[in-house]
Amino acid sequence: MLAIGTRLRPAAPLLGPVRGGFTANSANMSRTTTILGLLQTILLVGGFLALGMVLKVSGYPDSTEVRWNPLAVFLREHGGWLLLLPVLWVLYATTAQTRDHGFFSYRLACAIGLGLAVCTIAVFLYAAVYPFTRPFFYSVP
Repeated sequence: MLAIGTRLRPAAPLLGPVRGGFTANSANMSRTTTILGLLQTILLVGGFLALGMVLKVSGYPDSTEVRWNPLAVFLREHGGWLLLLPVLWVLYATTAQTRDHGFFSYRLACAIGLGLAVCTIAVFLYAAVYPFTRPFFYSVP
């Protein structure tokens, strides 16, 4: 109970500065950045493994009677370099978290992170579903 004549102090603001320029909302931003970064990495590794299995079952690289999808072959041979995308995105998102204006807006960083995840799924699914095409006419020696 309050004694008569005492004043209530206003509550501390929820988004006030804490330390190091971060706000109280930084914990939620860091959590979102971590989750999106892990999602992008898991999708890349999973897509790379799935594409490798599909190509191996289809006879890659030994089968000469099919034309391999150039995107599938490129992703299979150079897909490891795509693991730099989540790392670069996390660096961008942490910079956006501290600046949070203009091109370094945290909302824009989250949208770009989700876009990278969706594009990763789409590219690897396309490459896994259409790994090769068979020629319409076979040449008979």
